[in-house]
Amino acid sequence: MSPVHDATTFIVGGDHGAGLLIAHRLVELGAQRIGLIGRAVEQGEIAARGLFESASGIWALSGAGDLSSNEDACRMVAELAASLGDADILINCLPGDNAVTDVVLNSMRALGHGTVVTVGGASESDSGGVRVRSVALDEDLVVANEVLARLRHN
Repeated sequence: MSPVHDATTFIVGGDHGAGLLIAHRLVELGAQRIGLIGRAVEQGEIAARGLFESASGIWALSGAGDLSSNEDACRMVAELAASLGDADILINCLPGDNAVTDVVLNSMRALGHGTVVTVGGASESDSGGVRVRSVALDEDLVVANEVLARLRHN
């Protein structure tokens, strides 16, 4: 069984590009609960519906809002967590001014576990039981494969 099989995964930027490729690869690996977080409601809904229709037994939902707004970040994370459960894995494909990462990271710290993968610069650390990994952004498919390879080693 894959380490992502029982995990709830939230993907910031999961409604397009590398984030959406990662989401589809997670479904192939047996992921059952995926929350896509982005800026555009319709784009997120279309992406989540595509994931949901790609395999039986999965839940794929989206949340949209201003990623730099703490209020919107709290709302999106709370809505997804209410339906999917708290995030065990956060994949951030839109690094920068992103309040969602902070909200999820604080939740993971409170729970004492979790993994955060940021697609951006390459680094790795451990913070209060939460593993934080970053991978360098390149081609979408290369990034998707690198993220999944790192998740398999959890």
